[in-house]
Amino acid sequence: MVILATGFEPQVDAGQVAAQFGISRSPDGFFLEKHPKLGPVETATDGIYLAGACQSPKDIPDSVAQAGGAAAAALSLIDQGTIALDPSVACVEVERCSGCGQCVTSCPYGALVLAEGVVEVNEYLCKGCGTCAATCPDKAMSLIHYDDHQLVSEIIGALN
Repeated sequence: MVILATGFEPQVDAGQVAAQFGISRSPDGFFLEKHPKLGPVETATDGIYLAGACQSPKDIPDSVAQAGGAAAAALSLIDQGTIALDPSVACVEVERCSGCGQCVTSCPYGALVLAEGVVEVNEYLCKGCGTCAATCPDKAMSLIHYDDHQLVSEIIGALN
């Protein structure tokens, strides 16, 4: 058996595009989907969808099918008229915040800004990943529904 295929690499500017839009990339440089089975055309950034060879080498029928799925996903957002936000977003305990900005630099979604010495959360951009809460040295950042006391209670409940 002989397989004839040319080498296929992601675009040279894929890293810049991924950084600008908050898209994850695979080890070989292609864009990653949110979940291979549950969200094959979705990315971690709401409203950005993948189709075709930007995700991996694909033939024309697969690219066309994926493009149809991406278009349907985008159309469903337009038809809804509203966007449902994730209820688990970061929140700041202002009294504890020293304004060091470590959480701001660690946020992969750009949802945090340092204003007047205190961090503010843009709830529309926050995806509830928890990176800011893990980074904050003063424990001023937490996630709604996932603070330390709630997580410890869940662990104790699971062990009983």
